[in-house]
Amino acid sequence: MINGGRTRAGTIAGLALVAVLGIGCVITYRQLSDGLPDLNYQSLSAVGEEGRMARDGLALADFGDSDGYGYVRDFEQIVDMKFLSAKEIAVIEAGTATAARATVAKSPQGRVVAIVVKLASPEVAQDVAAELDQLQIEAGMRRVLAPPSVHRAEIAGATPDGRVHYAHDRLLVRVDLAAAPGVPLGPAFTGVINRQLKELSADG
Repeated sequence: MINGGRTRAGTIAGLALVAVLGIGCVITYRQLSDGLPDLNYQSLSAVGEEGRMARDGLALADFGDSDGYGYVRDFEQIVDMKFLSAKEIAVIEAGTATAARATVAKSPQGRVVAIVVKLASPEVAQDVAAELDQLQIEAGMRRVLAPPSVHRAEIAGATPDGRVHYAHDRLLVRVDLAAAPGVPLGPAFTGVINRQLKELSADG
């Protein structure tokens, strides 16, 4: 009887130890998984020249004094900025918008609003860029000669404005310039566009 009691006690102790170890493994796995980055929202950095870290994969140019939108990490935060129309938002969301970056900057050329949004595929990004450009034309803007694979539209008048849309791999890029008073929109916008193209080239 004594030996039987010891055996049962040993068995119970062994089962308790297994249970404790199992719980520990679950907790450890959850901690590790919580710490893993979501690759869908991650900005991958590559090693640049001389071992330096390259800039953000969702890169926007430095257009001037920023108004502080460095916190933007996904498209919903861009929607909250309330500068896109409902039709534009619908077009971008249809492309499965995920990670994003934004900047609003005051420059000598005027006010720049630029975004980059990660979409489902390179083909989707190109289609979305073309659809957004068409929306600008329907709203009264006119197409202007631009670099290959870049959709450029402008509107003159009292508040001249220019917008470009293009794709870089899976990324949609949009840049808007509201020209400063007395600043010719065309040359100023060309300079802004070229600055962004140095960060993310246009895919055709």
